[in-house]
Amino acid sequence: MYKFGVATLLFSSIIFSQAFGQQKISGNIVDATTGEPLPSAHVIIKGTYKGTISNVDGEYSIVVEEFPATLVVRFLGYESSEKKVTGNEDGPVDFLLKTSVSEMGEITVTGEDPAISIMKEVIRRKQEWRAKLFTYEAEAYTRQQLKNDTAIVSISESVSQAFWDHKKGHREVLKSRRQTANMDQADNFAGVSYMPNFYDDNLELAGFDMVGVTHPDALKYYDYKLKEIRSMDEQAVYEIEVLPKRKLQPLFEGTIFVLGEEYALLSVDLKPNAVVAFPPPVQDFNLTYSQQFSNFGGEFWLPVDVRINGLVKVGIIGLRFPPIGFKQVSKLNDYKVNVDLPDSLYRKATLFSVDSTTINTGDSLFVETIDIVPLSEKEEMAYETLDSTATLEKAFKPKGFFTRFIDWEDDESGVTVSAGSEGGSSSGSGNASGSSKNSSLMKFVRDLNPKARYNRVDAFYGELRYKRRYLDRRFSSAVFGGYSAGYKKWSYGGQLGWWPLKNTRRFAVYGGYKAETANRYNSDLYPTLLNTAVVSLGYADYYDYYRKEGMYLGANYRFRRYSAGTLKFKYKYEDHSSIDYKMSYDLMGRDYIQRFNSYADEGQLSSIELEYERGDANYKAMGAVETNYLMLSAEHSAKAIGSDWNFSRFKIDWYKRFNTFYKRRFMPNALDIRLNAGTYLGDLPVQENEVLDVALGSFTPFGAFKAKRFIPYEGASYVALNAEHNFRSVPLELLGWRDATKTGLSIIAFGGVGKTWIKDAQGTKYEFLYGGSPTTTNGWHAEAGLSLSNIFNIVRADVAYRIDEPGFYFGLSIARFF
Repeated sequence: MYKFGVATLLFSSIIFSQAFGQQKISGNIVDATTGEPLPSAHVIIKGTYKGTISNVDGEYSIVVEEFPATLVVRFLGYESSEKKVTGNEDGPVDFLLKTSVSEMGEITVTGEDPAISIMKEVIRRKQEWRAKLFTYEAEAYTRQQLKNDTAIVSISESVSQAFWDHKKGHREVLKSRRQTANMDQADNFAGVSYMPNFYDDNLELAGFDMVGVTHPDALKYYDYKLKEIRSMDEQAVYEIEVLPKRKLQPLFEGTIFVLGEEYALLSVDLKPNAVVAFPPPVQDFNLTYSQQFSNFGGEFWLPVDVRINGLVKVGIIGLRFPPIGFKQVSKLNDYKVNVDLPDSLYRKATLFSVDSTTINTGDSLFVETIDIVPLSEKEEMAYETLDSTATLEKAFKPKGFFTRFIDWEDDESGVTVSAGSEGGSSSGSGNASGSSKNSSLMKFVRDLNPKARYNRVDAFYGELRYKRRYLDRRFSSAVFGGYSAGYKKWSYGGQLGWWPLKNTRRFAVYGGYKAETANRYNSDLYPTLLNTAVVSLGYADYYDYYRKEGMYLGANYRFRRYSAGTLKFKYKYEDHSSIDYKMSYDLMGRDYIQRFNSYADEGQLSSIELEYERGDANYKAMGAVETNYLMLSAEHSAKAIGSDWNFSRFKIDWYKRFNTFYKRRFMPNALDIRLNAGTYLGDLPVQENEVLDVALGSFTPFGAFKAKRFIPYEGASYVALNAEHNFRSVPLELLGWRDATKTGLSIIAFGGVGKTWIKDAQGTKYEFLYGGSPTTTNGWHAEAGLSLSNIFNIVRADVAYRIDEPGFYFGLSIARFF
């Protein structure tokens, strides 16, 4: 019993001493002479990786777990100061720092600037110790602040555990977060994972890939100039100015401080150069970065903090937003170096995960256990005064002429009054049955999809489609019906779809029946709506048409990795017939005589088709976004399976973008290529021909020939290679216009070559029916030209030169967003 009592007493005293021992120490760090606060001074518990920084008012707080302990405060330009704390302090533990006295004398530079040799040694030593640094984890704290031109708009904070692996990168587990009352927790994205480490070789900032100031090849990108030699704790500290060598590369400029004996970065004050700019509607974009490093008494120099200040101005003529100010302070401490990290952190690509056991604890983690950077007086006031009505929409409400066309929230109630609501509100006493009926009716109306088009065969065509998903969205159905006012025919059909695998949507089977007007050749680039506009204005109809009726069955399988693509199988049995009708009416009264609608080989088509597709086909004709897409297709028709034709046809459509020059810029120079080709074996009906796309009037997206208008090149066999290189604003910058990036202007060089072939029988029949020949290239079409565009390639003016039949062609292109 005696031994048990002693053990219990010892255990209790250990628990008690630990609970009593953990204590928050706080105070102020100021200039000993002037009393001015010293913001971002580094506070360390001596002999540990644990530390914090002071706020803008020079205030700090740090949790000390074991006493006695020694606090060390360092601030560049001042002598370090140490104080022993016992846990019995009655009040704040303040530090009065004395300025360092430099006795290094004047700097005389002859020949190569001394900063060059200093930075060579910094880079060499970094490579030595970085080769031994494999992982770390640390406690992290982040505070983000949004401001407009008058006040703080919001504050968000987070406490997290940060992890880093030299091969796998960063991960972060959020432990707790808090924010001002006008923000939801779900909108709090404060975190340290995106914190730049200026000891890295490369840094990604605002979409730009930046060369770090300690990159192995940094001397090729930067000039370094020694500005001053200071002292700190009887060691030399080199103040070095950083200047970009390359005027068209995104680089940093500013000042770095190097500890002489260690040849290590102590701190940086840097900002991106003028190349880091954005086109309209961004009018101004400024960022500054400050960061400190410490080895905490060891061999690895690790980030202590980062402080980011930013200002963005956004607006267009008639719509001007208040300046958006951004301020972030993040700090890391309590490092554990070269430890094993949990494999679960890297099972998903996402940088962030949430510790569900602590995330909802609110302020308790902030108040009790974590070394946060104390709030400034202005930030404390923001927490007190910002309530749920002080929304970001109000804080950044724009001014200007166009604001009258924007439907804003009611300032008093925060309620938006929408069209169709009688009295502006409704009570809960309505008829439940009527509400249910209305809900069902609204769902039915929502699933209806009206369509319309106008061309020389259909004249006006109106259609209504209805689509639904059932049974946990594993079944689908669609029906449609429409009428052609031109050749007086109904179109109709339906389809059923099924996703049979319970745990995935990667495999689907479907089948259906259609009777409709079909385009005799396909175009990826021109949607029905665009052709409708052209015909309505009295220009040539881009397409020929025929009638097809029949059934189809298919199956699609998407590989597990999305980038691996989709495999598609389809069987179809259709009746094909010509449409002997055309009209030439247009809304503008131009009296343009439309050409005859070409014949179709009539009969029954029974075929199987296998297609492989990788990439996003919806984006390949837009021109404003990067496109990487591949389609391979093979179709076989045989009389043995009920077809009137024996043929096999093969197609390829390939889009690829290659970043070429200035790859580190937000929008690097890029080369886009499209290869489009197809051929056949056997007896190919004319409606199985394909086309090489040309300009639809003056409108020409990438992948079409700009020096040919309205009627595409038709072919049973065809091949085309189109390419364009977007130099962005670089040529204008080389000519001396340094702000060209901010205008959004781009210079594009383009070119293309292609050829189509038709069957002799098709040419003979066309000659007999229409007294002419189908539109083919009649040799090789070749063209080249230049375009002036905005940086996102939404609108561009083109000048094309036809090489095979010399002549200039002018056009206007608009990116296809529909």
